[in-house]
Amino acid sequence: MQWLLEHFLLVILVAAGAATFAWLLAMRRRLEMKWYAALILAVVHVFCGVACVRVFARMEGAGAGAMSIFGAVFFMPVFYFIGAKIFKRPMAEVFDIFAIPMIFTLLCSRVNCLKSGCCLGLQIPGMDMRWPTREAEMVFYVIFLAVFIPRVCKGKSKGRVYPAYMAAYGIFRGIVECFRESSSPSFLHISHIWALLSLAIGLGILWDMKAKEKKGESAKGKKHK
Repeated sequence: MQWLLEHFLLVILVAAGAATFAWLLAMRRRLEMKWYAALILAVVHVFCGVACVRVFARMEGAGAGAMSIFGAVFFMPVFYFIGAKIFKRPMAEVFDIFAIPMIFTLLCSRVNCLKSGCCLGLQIPGMDMRWPTREAEMVFYVIFLAVFIPRVCKGKSKGRVYPAYMAAYGIFRGIVECFRESSSPSFLHISHIWALLSLAIGLGILWDMKAKEKKGESAKGKKHK
């Protein structure tokens, strides 16, 4: 037990990797891959996720060992895009399927925040308690996964999971950031900027997808006339 507590982040990442492997194994036919490919991708996925959050934190000026969830939000799609192109897999399928374990891994990372005591909420005025910002984010992830996992399993998501997550997380984080501790002397934090950017990108992609669908439906209608 003592070893587990001392290496809690490692345990969390192993758990996230195992969950990612199980998910990819269940989705392997959709991506036309072997079981061992699912195992390799699960390990690579966790490794890339950790690299993204650490690199982004350093870009924000944080110290060594710090992590920023926005690193995964903005950088992981680059890996998904490259992977889909290299292995010639449907872009929408790749993003939908890999978005689920990425969000689950971020949920696990907030569990680590509880253990390490970081990312605290502000003190609630007049109370000996803090705003439960970390817990609220965990609830956000659980609700998002509960809504979108069935849609992905049924093949009804059509590439919308990741942009929907970016938009939803942008709104959520923009609000909850107002109740978090920060080194910023002002009410607005740098994460407010990232939240706004995430919202804008997510909504922009969803709008573009909707426009293309309408254009496709219009073209089909003209052919039938």
